[in-house]
Amino acid sequence: MMEEFDYVIVGGGVAGCVVANRLTEDPNVKVAMLEFGTSGNNKRQIVRMPLGMVTFMMPNLAFLGGTKMMYLFEAESSRGLGNNKMILPRGKALGGSSMVNGMIYIRGQRQDYDDWRDLGNPGWGYDDLLPYFKKSENFVLAENPQATKNFTLGGKPVRDQIDMRYHGRGGPVNVSPPRSPNVMCQTYFDACVEAGYKLNADFNGEDQEGIGYHWLTQKDGERWGAESSYVGPARSRPNLKIITEARVLNIVMEGKRAVGVAYDVHGEKKQIRTRREVVLATGAFISPQLLMLSGIGAPRELKVHGIEVQHELAGVGRNLQDHIDTWTKQRSLSNKPYGISWGTMHTNVMHVLKWFSARRGMFTSNTGEAGGFVKSGPDVDRPDLQLFFCTTMASAQAADSFWGHGWAMHACLLRPRSIGHVGLKSASAYDAPLIAPNFFDDPYDMEIMVRGMKIIRKIAGQKAFDPYRGEEVAPGRHVRTDDDIAAYIRQNCMTMYHPTSTCKMGTDPMAVVSPATLLIHGLENLAIVDASVMPAVISGNTFAPTVAVAEKAADLIKARARAGSPSLAA
Repeated sequence: MMEEFDYVIVGGGVAGCVVANRLTEDPNVKVAMLEFGTSGNNKRQIVRMPLGMVTFMMPNLAFLGGTKMMYLFEAESSRGLGNNKMILPRGKALGGSSMVNGMIYIRGQRQDYDDWRDLGNPGWGYDDLLPYFKKSENFVLAENPQATKNFTLGGKPVRDQIDMRYHGRGGPVNVSPPRSPNVMCQTYFDACVEAGYKLNADFNGEDQEGIGYHWLTQKDGERWGAESSYVGPARSRPNLKIITEARVLNIVMEGKRAVGVAYDVHGEKKQIRTRREVVLATGAFISPQLLMLSGIGAPRELKVHGIEVQHELAGVGRNLQDHIDTWTKQRSLSNKPYGISWGTMHTNVMHVLKWFSARRGMFTSNTGEAGGFVKSGPDVDRPDLQLFFCTTMASAQAADSFWGHGWAMHACLLRPRSIGHVGLKSASAYDAPLIAPNFFDDPYDMEIMVRGMKIIRKIAGQKAFDPYRGEEVAPGRHVRTDDDIAAYIRQNCMTMYHPTSTCKMGTDPMAVVSPATLLIHGLENLAIVDASVMPAVISGNTFAPTVAVAEKAADLIKARARAGSPSLAA
């Protein structure tokens, strides 16, 4: 007999985990959540160890198991990248990309959300979402009063620079400062002040602008992703069924009504039915792909692949937005930055033991412990660049430099004007979607990134770094002119893993879901809850806003059920 649930959640990533937890708070609501990846990864040491993240995209370290938790999608080549292709990683595990990301907790800027609202999405402004940021958060300054007192920025205790009106206590998502920050972070802060940038202890407070420590989704020196924060408390509930290693093939439609999901587990094809709603939560790449495979999208795209049109919706897969990042790498004259050298072999072994025994030391690092948000120039009214200071030359984007000591500085474009799209390569869910980010298609984006490169070089050239500064490995001293810098960036850039907006909310002709309900326009019983519904990418990392969107979505779904309202887009 075919199983039936009140709600079927497709995708066990960040948003899916949030919704599954919140809906099953009612013991009378029966929920199934399907995830293509595996579960239990939050118990694996390489995942729990924050520094383990640097191994996740390295084929030569596949034996550690991190690469099994990743989709490594390949972007279509584009003229903006000189026809080079780019790998677009996403998490493939219960907990989604929160199991493999850099753990940085950033909400974005107030204006990001007010812009969402002003684009025709009432209820999605900053003041509307702040309660959900606070509801989901457990803001922890440090484990004990003495540690809190000694944690300073600009000579002042960080605790005295935090406005708790913007933060929550007791929520599922543990947010804490770096547990054992590298001493080079202080050098970076001094250099930024010398370069004319202010310090900021809390990027998620009143004002995002400035330089400081990143707050991290860690708990007691371990990664604290969505599997730990949201699935952990709900896993034992009898009204929640989690089906992992399940590849969803399509949404099962009866006319304009979603009635279930077809999926494949280890070669066995099955269906699962819903009494109320199917909630699509597979992210900005796979959510539009599954809609199109189900006959929902632009007719031209569907017909090319022989898919019967069930519902015409032009915006499916359009409006792809993502952050693009570039970097410098600099050798250090000291061994204070993390790295491997003959002189630090013993120290590194001790750091491993320190993590296993006390969850402290180098292996609690995400490598990007410090950074900030700055304006690229006087013509900009709010920060349009995000900076990262990595206390090693090896990072997720540049993992080829473990040997030796040094640092990497990154500049990330926050509000790109280049817009991409997601389409189909075939009519099969076993094939990856076609992904065309179109990075640098708009020349403005490269202009800002060139400014960003100049800013991070300016910081690296300050007096504070004089005792440590060795050779600039990348771009290198020969790269000086704007044209040279742009050419370097085209060859040395990466996504920051923040794709959004391919099923955007709104009321315009390209909108896919209703802002009032997150139900798909023109269909019944089919909602989308993930970063794809964001009208535009926010100015920062996307974990925190995805959680807030999902928290609000769960309330919308519950309200529909209480009112007995039909699951139709408003």
